[in-house]
Amino acid sequence: LEGIDSLSSIISLAEERGPVTIASTPDIIPHTLLTIVQKFNELYPAVYLRIQSANRNEVTNLVRTGEVDIGIIQHPERGDDLNFEPLFLYERVLIAPLNHPLLNSTITSLDEIASWPLIMMGRGTYTRLMLETEFRRRGLEYEIIVELDSMDMIKRYVALGMGISVGPRLAIDPTDHESFGVVGLAHMLPVEQAGIINLRGKTMSTPTKAFVQLLRDTLSLS
Repeated sequence: LEGIDSLSSIISLAEERGPVTIASTPDIIPHTLLTIVQKFNELYPAVYLRIQSANRNEVTNLVRTGEVDIGIIQHPERGDDLNFEPLFLYERVLIAPLNHPLLNSTITSLDEIASWPLIMMGRGTYTRLMLETEFRRRGLEYEIIVELDSMDMIKRYVALGMGISVGPRLAIDPTDHESFGVVGLAHMLPVEQAGIINLRGKTMSTPTKAFVQLLRDTLSLS
C-alpha cells in the first residue's frame, strides 16, 4: 500500500508540474499569448509550458491528434470533435509607412490596397489567403514583395517604407504608431471571434485547467 501511495504522489506531482501544451498562430503568440504566459509563470512558477507556433489549420490538427492540450486561434474550423470557446475579437488593420497616401483617405475598396507593394505572412496563413482569394475574385493584380513568418518582422519592413500590410490589431503595440500608420478595416474585412479550441472528451490536467481559467479571466472582456 505504501508503494501505491508513493506512486500516486509521484503521478500527482508530475501532473501538477505539467507540461501544459499549447499551439497558436505566429501573430497571437508574441502578443496576446505572451501576456498570459507572463501572468501564468508568476502564479505557477513550478509548472512548465510547451508552446508551438503553427498556422490556423495546423493548430486545429495538433488539437485533433492530441499533440497539444489546447489551441488558441481565430475563426476555427468547426467539428463535432472540437470545443470552441470564444474569448476575444480578431480585427484586421492596414499598416503603412508614415505619410503614406492611404493614411490620408478613407479606404473604401480592396482595390486601393492591391495597388501597393504588399508585405505579408507566408502562404497558407488565414489573412493572406482571405486577401488573395478576394483579389483574384475581383480580378485585381497585386504583388507580394516580402513574405515573412512574423508580424513583428512585417512591422519593421513596413516602417522601412518597403510596402504595406494587413494584419491583426492585436499585433499593434502602443509604440508602433511612432513608426507606421494604422487604419482599421472592420468595414471591409470580417471581425472574427478568437479563443480556445480543445478536443471534445479529452480530460484536461489541473495545470491546463488553470491556464484556461487564466485565459478566460484575462481575455473574456477583450
